[in-house]
Amino acid sequence: MKQLLTVVVGLFTILSVSIVIYLFKLRTLSIEGNNIYGIRCVETNVHLINYKSSFLNFADALKNPDDYKNGELMEFFNTYVSEMKLYVLDEVKWLDLQKGYISRWDFKLFEPWYIKEGFNIQWKIYEAYLDDAKTMLEVYDSQGAVNNLDDIKEIRKRISDFQDKYDELYDKVSIQNDWRRRFIYIPSPEACTEETEIIPNTSGSIEWEEKSATPSPTFVPANLNLSS
Repeated sequence: MKQLLTVVVGLFTILSVSIVIYLFKLRTLSIEGNNIYGIRCVETNVHLINYKSSFLNFADALKNPDDYKNGELMEFFNTYVSEMKLYVLDEVKWLDLQKGYISRWDFKLFEPWYIKEGFNIQWKIYEAYLDDAKTMLEVYDSQGAVNNLDDIKEIRKRISDFQDKYDELYDKVSIQNDWRRRFIYIPSPEACTEETEIIPNTSGSIEWEEKSATPSPTFVPANLNLSS
């Protein structure tokens, strides 16, 4: 009887220690993932939002030239190109940082399935944003000699499709109960606000044969650390 009690106590102790270690790893992984996303808000997204916003200003100046001063049109375009180049440099660095995080053994072992899937979809969305910018710069650098219209359409369809997948995942997970959420939920970094997370949607902002309204913004994914 005494030996049985010793075994039971030993197993309970092992189980308790294992649960504590598991929850500790979930918490530290969530904090690290949140910090990586915070870097995006204060660095990468700044240039992404700036170049998208500059293009919308450029498009509006084309459609309503009387509303702008001389030289503003080219100023918008030059800002668009320069910010896009800065964005590409920052996005490459951020994607490498994020890839290193989601490729780690502890992330793959400890994180719930929906966190892993959410981070992977998120990475693919931003990879598509990077591909879009690179393709547009190829057109600019070639002075229009390179025709990448089909590539651009395919890339922007990828962005839309992955965004839909992320939204579907979020809706699916938000109605599920998971006791681990109270341990993995971390409030978004203070720097991650609407101003640093919402990416202006420039699709359709210039239609050479017919004017179109300024498109609505795109909500990009944050971490899936849902509250309990």
